[in-house]
Order: sequence, then C-alpha cells, then structure tokens
Amino acid sequence: MKNFRKTSKVSVIIPVYNGASYLVETVESVQKSTYKNFEIILVDDGSKDKSKGLCHRLEKKYKNVNFYWFKKNRGLTSSLNYAVKKAKGEFIARINQDDIMMPNRLKEQVNFLKENPEYVVVGGDITLFDENYRFVDNISFPKSDSDIRNQWLLMSPYADPTVMYRKDAYLKTKGYQKYFWPADDVHMWYQLGQVGKLANLNKILTRVRWHNKAGSIASHKIQIEKTFEVHVWASKNIQEANFYHWIFWYSQLIAGKLFPPRFNWFIYRRIREIQNFLRDLTKTAKLNKVSIQPKRYSVSGV
Repeated sequence: MKNFRKTSKVSVIIPVYNGASYLVETVESVQKSTYKNFEIILVDDGSKDKSKGLCHRLEKKYKNVNFYWFKKNRGLTSSLNYAVKKAKGEFIARINQDDIMMPNRLKEQVNFLKENPEYVVVGGDITLFDENYRFVDNISFPKSDSDIRNQWLLMSPYADPTVMYRKDAYLKTKGYQKYFWPADDVHMWYQLGQVGKLANLNKILTRVRWHNKAGSIASHKIQIEKTFEVHVWASKNIQEANFYHWIFWYSQLIAGKLFPPRFNWFIYRRIREIQNFLRDLTKTAKLNKVSIQPKRYSVSGV
C-alpha cells in the first residue's frame, strides 16, 4: 500500500465534557498511531470536573495537540462544528473522550480515501469493553456503499468513534445539527451520503468504553427519540421508507422508552447479526444461481 502521510494531514477531533477520568488514555492512544501526520483538537464544552486543566497540560506536553474551550456548555454539536472549523487537516477523524484508537487506524483510513476519491466517509468495526477493561462484544457494520444504503434506514451505518471523512465533503453539508442531538451523527451520515460514497473497513479501528457515564447510555431515551426523527427526515428528503421501516422505527421507539439501555443494546446487536446473516445468505443465493446456469455450446458449421 502507498504511504500518503507526507501529503495528507488528519485532524483528530475529541469533544470533551467532564472527561477527566479517561481523556489521557484516549489522547495517548492517538499518539501511538503509526500514521504521524495528524493534529489532535480538544474542545472542552464547559466541563465541571478537571478536564480543562488536563487539556491544558496535554497541549503543553504534545506539540500536535490544540486546545479550545467554551466557558459555558453549548452542546456536542457546537463542539464538533467548531472543531471542524479549526481543523487544518484534509481528513477529519472522530473519537470520543473515553475510547481507545487502534494504532493502524489512521493509516488504513487515509490510504483508503486516497485510493478511492469517490468515497467521502470511511469507518470500521469496534470492540466494546467495560470500565474494568473486560471484553463485552465486537460489533461490525455494513461495508460497501450499497449495503450501507440498504440498511441506513434501519440502523446507523457507522460507529461514530471510528469515522474519518473529508473536510471538503463536510463543508458541502449543513454541519452537525443541534436539533437532532444526540442523533446528529446519524443525520450527518445521511448528509454526507448525498455528497459521495460511504464505506466501512473490515477491521476493528476503535475500542469503545461501555460504562454508565458514556454518552450513548446517559442520553439513551432522547437518542432513541431523535434517531426516530432523523429517519423520518431521511424518508422525506433522501430515501422513502417502506412499511417495514416504519414498524421497526416505532418498535424501537417503544422499546427505548420501556427498557434500559443495556437491554436495548443487546437487542440492537442481535438484530444487526440477523441482518448481516440475511445479507450474506442473499449474496450466496445469487452466486449459486449464477453458477448453476446451463452452459450454451455452439456447434461448428451450424
């Protein structure tokens, strides 16, 4: 594979809010990247713990860390949009304040985007682990552009802390929309899908920490509601939903209100496994259909 690190800078964006517990570990995991042409942008969104001071120390320790902060909390969407505005990189990479980046992640993603200019976003698979570093699960995501578009009305096609996208593609969207928080990332994937092709690498790119203070757990119920609204928006503006989609959305909405987030995540993972199985089964059936087609022979002189 070609090495593009001399010509393509990556801006790794880490929004921070009361993230002192794990932030150093996250930043150090990025610093261990095998791809060296990157900057880290930390944006503290009015934290009430020691995050701000910690960010200052990280900026002093590492020359490639740039730190910004808001005096009052503005919300994740404001932090993300501000960070992208400040980014100097050709590519934007996302990771959360409590996750761990795999060493080869940036290199793999930069190479993919450089070799495939029609693609604007590339993510990957994740490993979930708990606050005691115990393995929870591996989660995979649809890989091809067609598979992503076939599934995105049902499931988010990306794990946000694995995503890398082109900054110029982001600038063609309306940015992260505060109204859709905390499903603003799902809305962003729909927007970027109108700019170019989408993909996920068949590799684990990020280890995601699964704990009660994680954003996806703390804001679970509102996330379910806003995800529903994002899908409705997409049905009106991008890809019309069918009856099955609507049944699934309402079922997910009801389950999100009735059951705790860990139970819903368990169901979510099982549904994704079933989807992947059915997708692979369909592909196998198509291949078998092609392979059993009768051969036609020509007879010389006829």
